[in-house]
Amino acid sequence: MPDVSHQVEPAPGLALPPARLTVLIPHRDCPRFLPQAVSSVLGQSARDLAVVVLDDCSADGSWRRALAPFAADRRLTVLASSRPVGPFRLGNAVLPLVRSPYVAFQDADDISHPLRLARQLRLLERGRADVVGCCFEVLDEAGTPLYRKRLPRHADLWMRLGRSFAVLHGATAMRRAVLDRLGGFDGTTRFGADTDFHLRAARLFRVRNLPSVLYRQRRWPRSLTAAPDTGFGSAARAAYGRVVRERERARRAAASWDELAPLLTAAPNDVRVELRPVRLEGVR
Repeated sequence: MPDVSHQVEPAPGLALPPARLTVLIPHRDCPRFLPQAVSSVLGQSARDLAVVVLDDCSADGSWRRALAPFAADRRLTVLASSRPVGPFRLGNAVLPLVRSPYVAFQDADDISHPLRLARQLRLLERGRADVVGCCFEVLDEAGTPLYRKRLPRHADLWMRLGRSFAVLHGATAMRRAVLDRLGGFDGTTRFGADTDFHLRAARLFRVRNLPSVLYRQRRWPRSLTAAPDTGFGSAARAAYGRVVRERERARRAAASWDELAPLLTAAPNDVRVELRPVRLEGVR
């Protein structure tokens, strides 16, 4: 991964616990749904986990009170950003601290099936995939199921054929080496960098989806994908979508590995991110 130490300022002595798998849960102003998301990860059948909640400079401390019931679980680390930078810059910032061979993601308003991570790890450890997603169910804001979304098993093939969405980022687990090789996520944007990441990953790695529905995605008006200024249909997301498509066209047009290789590495974070630990003990 490119050196981003000049853009990341971890607190002195800050370190994440070693584990088989580290799960990253970025959030901003999501106290209503965050506890259920965290509970669904801590309650996984795969127990050798380090779970990291990354607060993106939320407006108030209600999210800390929401996490207080989990304060005694030593697998949980809570970090806060000094400024709002978006989930993908936060991911880049914390990756140098991760000590696990596998990394997974979970959106703060979604829910994972208890067997999700065990099944994804099984596929990764058998050497049959480098990035593993799964099919998912869509919920409304109240948690009522709306429909199920089936995704292609060989997502990398579909993306190389021109499909931009073939894996759900919040439902993925992957080898840490994938993030290292690709330089993490595009560090110039608050949203949409998952599509850019998956398209780059599909060029080098085996991206698979489990056929089972192991994830529940919530649709609500204040999420990044639905909010007026960042959601699908917004001018900002449309503009970034054009950037992603242009990058993919350039990769398709590359005539050699020397031309393609630099196009597979993400731009590093373009803003400084300070990460500080948050103690939940005594929060009421």
